[in-house]
Amino acid sequence: MSVVQHIRDRAGHFRWTGLLVVWVVFIAMAAVLLVERAGVQYSAGQHKLGMLAANDAVPASSAVFGQKPTSLVITDSDQDGVEDVKEQFDQILLDMKIAHRDVDIATDGVDAIPSLTSFDRVILLMPSIDGLGTHLSDIMSWVSAGGSLMLAMTPDNSSYLQAIGPKLGIDSAGYEYTTAESIVPSEDFMIGGGQRYELSDPFDSSLSVSLRETAHVWAKTGDTGTPLIWSSDCGNGRTVVCNIGIYNKVMRGFYAAAVSLLGDATAYPVINSAVFYLDDFPSPVPSGDGTYIKRDYGLSIADFYAKVWWPDLQKLAQQYDIRYTGVMIENYEDVVNQTELARQADTTQFRYFGGMLLQMGGELGFHGYNHQPLALWDTDYGTLYDYKTWKNKETLVASLNELIAFQDEVLPNAHGSVYVPPSNILSARARKIIGEDVPRIKTIASTYFEDGTDLPYVQEFGVASDGIVEQPRIVSGGMVDDTYMRLAAVSELNMHYVSTHFMHPDDLLDPDRGAKEGWEVYKGGLTDYLDWLTKSAPDLRHQTGSECSGAIQRFSSVTVSVDTSDDAWTLNLGNFHDEAWLMFRANNGEPGTASGGEIKHLTGDLYLVKATDKTVTIERKEGGDR
Repeated sequence: MSVVQHIRDRAGHFRWTGLLVVWVVFIAMAAVLLVERAGVQYSAGQHKLGMLAANDAVPASSAVFGQKPTSLVITDSDQDGVEDVKEQFDQILLDMKIAHRDVDIATDGVDAIPSLTSFDRVILLMPSIDGLGTHLSDIMSWVSAGGSLMLAMTPDNSSYLQAIGPKLGIDSAGYEYTTAESIVPSEDFMIGGGQRYELSDPFDSSLSVSLRETAHVWAKTGDTGTPLIWSSDCGNGRTVVCNIGIYNKVMRGFYAAAVSLLGDATAYPVINSAVFYLDDFPSPVPSGDGTYIKRDYGLSIADFYAKVWWPDLQKLAQQYDIRYTGVMIENYEDVVNQTELARQADTTQFRYFGGMLLQMGGELGFHGYNHQPLALWDTDYGTLYDYKTWKNKETLVASLNELIAFQDEVLPNAHGSVYVPPSNILSARARKIIGEDVPRIKTIASTYFEDGTDLPYVQEFGVASDGIVEQPRIVSGGMVDDTYMRLAAVSELNMHYVSTHFMHPDDLLDPDRGAKEGWEVYKGGLTDYLDWLTKSAPDLRHQTGSECSGAIQRFSSVTVSVDTSDDAWTLNLGNFHDEAWLMFRANNGEPGTASGGEIKHLTGDLYLVKATDKTVTIERKEGGDR
């Protein structure tokens, strides 16, 4: 008799065999659950890109300092709106690592315009070009000889514009302006092109023009077809005109794409990262109005998170290759005046959800000991928020140290380093304190856009002077019918090749954030965004918060120059570490094979380059014949 048969015979004589089986299954399930809740059977995701040492990453302004200017930017600050536009273009050119020289004809005088022979591009930031006088003729002669000129602001119609209109691709121009209600970039111009993107608060901002047949329209309005960005060959050179008339931060990617049309080829560093934040996660089950959850699911808030919301997020993570970055809240109390802070006693939620997030290859960061923003006496919330301010520096630092210690205790393999300010609020004093007194925090992920108040901590992508990585979040929530966020998303794909998104578990408790519509509608909007992102940028790396920070460090530090010959483009990278990513537009010639890196076609003449060496050589086919 075999051993197996012997066991079966013995079991058959046991009158409680059925009950024994039930107990065995129950014990096994309990063991699995205990292991999960204990948070011991996970290993932190293997990060594909590590952060550089703080002294190896430099701010972009330091990286370009001393670089030879290749572009001349001419402004006239006496004209309305020019100074604000100049501020936007300074940041665009800084991030593109295009060193430039500035001349303001209002303060420097028009005769301060230098010889153009040492420049590759001239960018005019002024609606009226009349103030250039005879220098305009010199500029156009330089363009015809091989230079590149960009009119970055919607031009005023005048005799000067009419005189050079044919060289700008303009057949005729009116004196009236049309409403730019949307923008449709051509499919071969930008990532996400071929689609209509609505503009917020449209107005009569674009000059009514009729273009010559030889002009190439790169973007137009969706309703009337008014040209918004176009280029025209001018002798051996090229002109580019931006006729959008809207210059706020959300439009930067469109202007960067327009700048890249100048010259035989343009290369500029990008980040190449998509990050998905879960704010207030893990945390104690938040309080709030569960009316709509009860309406749709008949569940309590806690059961909804465990049985519906989190399983759905796990499915989305698997479908779209997402590795979430959760940022923890230890409690929702409002204690702000103590240095000895109470430890959260109930760790079940943290171990269970945090353990599973890490098991999925995600990452955990910090959101706060409680949900009180890091702000001292100098911050006034007015009637906007019911927040308190911290008593002093010591209580503020103690709150962060307690949260860090708590995370290390309940999820010892998390190793958090990213801080997300509650409600994106972080005062200037508190920001300085973090850099000086909380070395564990290496990244701050707040917001990219202003909200009309002075409360948000608004960021640019880069490395701060104290070494902390600035990683603003761009879009949020389900984005249902939110045309502004979709516009921001496509703009930043083309400016920095980045997408940073965040959502809250308690969005479904707040009617202002989607509770009334319900989770299925909210999830549908999120899925639609993920579908669009995947289709528009299939090569975009999906990373965690700290991985994105590593990418930002490399982006911030690297510089690039392009040398052009008849048969190759040579990209020379400064401050190169182990890798760098660049957008590359070939305006004259077709790229072939690359050495020192890899090149991938995106759309039209636009390519993505991964540099693995400080020198990348790209074969140039059919070049030099314009």
